[in-house]
Amino acid sequence: MKSACLVVIAVIYLVPASVAIWTGLFDRLSQRVDTLAERLGADIDSSLKQTLNPVVEQLSNKAHNVRESLGIWNRPFSPLSSGHPNPVIPPNPNLANQNEGTNPFDLGLSPLFQSFFDNTPQREWWKGPNICIEREEIDEAKKSNSTSPASTQRPAPIQTEGDVTLDEDELPVEDISKIGEADLGTRQSRQFSAHVRMSSCNDEGLSYSCETKIRSNGIRKIYKTRYNCCYGTVREAGEFGCHAVELRSLQETVFALGGRSFLSLMAEAEVDPKFLNQNHTYFVPVDRSSPAASDVANDVNTQNEGLTTDVKQDESIRLRRQATTIMRMDAEPRDMTEVRTVVRGHMVPGIYLTSNFRDEQLLETENSEAKIRINMYNAPARIYTANCVRLVSTNNYAHQGVIHMLDGVMKPATKTIAQLLESEPHFSSFRKLLREQDVAMFSQSGQLTVFAPTDDAFAKLNPELRGRLLKGEGCVHSVVEHHVLPNVICSTVIQGRARSTSLLGSSLLLERDLEGKLYVNGKQVITRDVVASNGVLHVIDGVLIPENARSFSQLLSSHNLTELARLVEAAGMVPMLDSLTNATLFAPNNYAIRSIPDEVKQSWMTNPEKLKQVLMYHLVQPGVRQAGLANNQMVETGLKGQSVRMNFYQSMPFFNAAPLRASVQCGSVLRWEQDACNGNVHIIDRVMIPPENSITQWLANNRSFSIMTTLLKDTKLNEILSAEGTYTVLAPPDVAFYQMPEEVLSEITKDPRKAATILKQHILPEHVCCSGFRGDWFTSNRRRTIDGSWISLQRHLDGSLTAGDSHILSCDQLALNGVIHVVDQVIMPKANALPFLSGTRRLGLPGMELILNHGKQRI
Repeated sequence: MKSACLVVIAVIYLVPASVAIWTGLFDRLSQRVDTLAERLGADIDSSLKQTLNPVVEQLSNKAHNVRESLGIWNRPFSPLSSGHPNPVIPPNPNLANQNEGTNPFDLGLSPLFQSFFDNTPQREWWKGPNICIEREEIDEAKKSNSTSPASTQRPAPIQTEGDVTLDEDELPVEDISKIGEADLGTRQSRQFSAHVRMSSCNDEGLSYSCETKIRSNGIRKIYKTRYNCCYGTVREAGEFGCHAVELRSLQETVFALGGRSFLSLMAEAEVDPKFLNQNHTYFVPVDRSSPAASDVANDVNTQNEGLTTDVKQDESIRLRRQATTIMRMDAEPRDMTEVRTVVRGHMVPGIYLTSNFRDEQLLETENSEAKIRINMYNAPARIYTANCVRLVSTNNYAHQGVIHMLDGVMKPATKTIAQLLESEPHFSSFRKLLREQDVAMFSQSGQLTVFAPTDDAFAKLNPELRGRLLKGEGCVHSVVEHHVLPNVICSTVIQGRARSTSLLGSSLLLERDLEGKLYVNGKQVITRDVVASNGVLHVIDGVLIPENARSFSQLLSSHNLTELARLVEAAGMVPMLDSLTNATLFAPNNYAIRSIPDEVKQSWMTNPEKLKQVLMYHLVQPGVRQAGLANNQMVETGLKGQSVRMNFYQSMPFFNAAPLRASVQCGSVLRWEQDACNGNVHIIDRVMIPPENSITQWLANNRSFSIMTTLLKDTKLNEILSAEGTYTVLAPPDVAFYQMPEEVLSEITKDPRKAATILKQHILPEHVCCSGFRGDWFTSNRRRTIDGSWISLQRHLDGSLTAGDSHILSCDQLALNGVIHVVDQVIMPKANALPFLSGTRRLGLPGMELILNHGKQRI
């Protein structure tokens, strides 16, 4: 039943689409031929006309027949379902000239087909009426502009009426001709010349801008063209061009928009009339107790007398009090000078529409000491703020300029962040954390957000941690950078939850609860949006301690490396470890330490000096990071004269982007770069014991390898394995030799040459840990021995490891000049010349393995 329904739905939607497609193609072809004929006009040959006309007529007839025979599919789906045989579709009164230029695919299809086939050209609104054009020429060679920024004055009235034909990236023709004339002599002497022209355009809704770059034989110029609505005109969404609005005086417009109190404040501040007669951009606070916007926005005839004296007086007092108290914390108004300063701080010379705004833009005000910082956010709708106050109504025209309505009075940005911190006594603890470079950063120009904890916030810290911070210890620089964002974040844009990255590279979670309270990483913001000339300051009630601001000892405890932390404390190394800078600690996890025999750990506890040597062997200074390490790299440790070897192994062959498996002294790196304030920690799966013997000495000290030790001496190979170098030895114990046929064992013990041939199969001239054994379908992971033959080192699905035909019994016995793996049998030379077929290989998936044994396969 479901299948039948799907078939019916597919027929209903796909058949109309196919009919529409073919019908539309016929119509489009006919139109193209007609257009071609019109363009050619009289130039077309009469014989060609006679040839084309029958073709066009035949195509038109076919399209008409298809449309008539399957006309039912050209109707919308809804009339079909109602059962009317000949539904009549009423014309849409909102669409002009419906029968002219109708899209042939607009046949009531689903939106998917409509959007896919509808290529009706859209009208270019910037070629409509009331469009002003601003042009700018930049000579990159001279780094100068031919025009001044247009945003400081009303745009020149280069208007377009009706439909015009302007190029999107129109360039002054005279400029291009000058380029050619100026360089004519040079071009004549050249055999080749290069001309490059690159154009890009961007439609921002309220403006349309194009940029064209010209590169022509040393000439490097940029031409910028911007199309805006002319002053006093606005544009609605989808409108062709812009339409004029009625301009009124500044007082009438501000009054209608709900800025009555600002007008009263301007009158009380006695703003010089000459300022009011010039073009300005006004940032006007909305009255908090004003009527709703719907009541007064369009009522331009409303007068101040419409408010009672008490309301006007209360609102004026509130605004004046707010205007003066924001100049400094806990200050009361003293005289009208400060009020006049604040009013002028809301007035910007020139015309600035939102289309002229740029993020982090600083606007000069009539108050020479204060600037307005513009910020733009997408959250998700576009939000504009001026000194962290949200713009609630924008681009309101008046005779004297343009007006943007604010959600409150702007705080003038007259001090830097450093000056704000210095002027308030309750930031004394935070100031002690600042270094000279921090103070310099807070003093210079920029766009920072600083979350400043108070002295009470520091009092909540652990006494030990607070003491170390105030003394300049405990990663103070990391703590400071964790409180700073590299861009301005105003509280008004935080709705719900948002994340941002601090200068330290750590993440800060900003969230607003249902009551409107703001928090950063769980610490409440008690004072918001204290605007500075180089950013914004938020006061918080707690100190933000980042993860990577913890010392080594703190990090070990917080990352469940408790066994290692216990050893560090037993060795008395906690103060030394926490005082290091730029160090790396290779930290064994708890399982690795618990795997150490109890008698060994007991010996460490009774001999702290021995334990300290083991721990220093895990310490590297200066610190290292994964990106700076290479395969077989030796890294010097804190134990004098001892180094650790780094190895990297490809996880998959032929795929260089596949992650690498890394090891240090054959211990796998489980997790890289857990940052601490004085370095980083790499977590590994084994305890690294400093080697004391060479490979030969290690074998000689273990009685289970007496036969191999004797054979190495007889063949002089012990000299190689005692010297400096890097070797991997596959060492069979005595029991493996006894498993050989007696005649073979007797022969190799008597003939050093044959013994050498066999022993060389067990020695690789490189360092290969067990983590470097790999098993896959594509390669045999073959390695060369010292005699040049191949041996396959495989890791199987069950986790077992093999070297040729032998199994690995014990891995990674480290020596000063290499590593030893114990195998279960003696590896004999192979007569087979094909290395891929030598030895035993097991390939497959869980539940099935294909075993290749000397070239023969079995399942």
